[in-house]
Amino acid sequence: MGCCFSSPDEDDERQPILPNNRTQTESARPPRPATKAGVDQKSGRFNARHVGVPDLDLRFTDIEDTFNKQQEHYETMKSKLQILANRYRCPNNDSLSECLKKVKEIHEPCQISLEVKGYDFILMVRSEAEIPNELKRTQENITELSRATKTVISVSTKLHEMIDSLLKAEDSMISQIEAAESRHQEQKRLLDNLKENLRETRRAKELSPKYRKEAGNLLNEAALLSGITP
Repeated sequence: MGCCFSSPDEDDERQPILPNNRTQTESARPPRPATKAGVDQKSGRFNARHVGVPDLDLRFTDIEDTFNKQQEHYETMKSKLQILANRYRCPNNDSLSECLKKVKEIHEPCQISLEVKGYDFILMVRSEAEIPNELKRTQENITELSRATKTVISVSTKLHEMIDSLLKAEDSMISQIEAAESRHQEQKRLLDNLKENLRETRRAKELSPKYRKEAGNLLNEAALLSGITP
């Protein structure tokens, strides 16, 4: 089995993106969460705005939901790595290799290995004595890390297709909104919303492959640690 992964079995993670029962008014959308000082705003959630054309609103909402799902799991992936690094005092907070080395050193009486099955990886522990609670938490963290990594990868292809399909129709969107709304002031508001949605869509297009690449690198690292070689 090769160690270079492209995309997990879509049957594992393919969930239909169903539009939420949202109203068609922008006022029903919860306010955008305040950005913490010092946080890169490029990493914020996608917040789709109402544009007054049902088909376009649905497509932007689908991208919003899919990108936010990917970002949530990306942040979980980074968080679980950080937790492991802090627990075992690893100098590099994004190195699964360093963490596994430390785990084996600290829990030396136990037989510890990382096993990869498909696109999942788990920490296997064999011990004649009871497994320490700290090591049990580490097993749970690695399972959560694996789940998050897999989800980041699995939604990437679908999100890319959704974004590219939408951006190809960009030229017709203005005329669709103008045809759907004749009142000048409301039309201007909806066109401003469209502009913001397109900006958000391009941001998602830029960030999503980066998330996918980091998750893929982590999965390849796990494969190498489990003994899988190209």
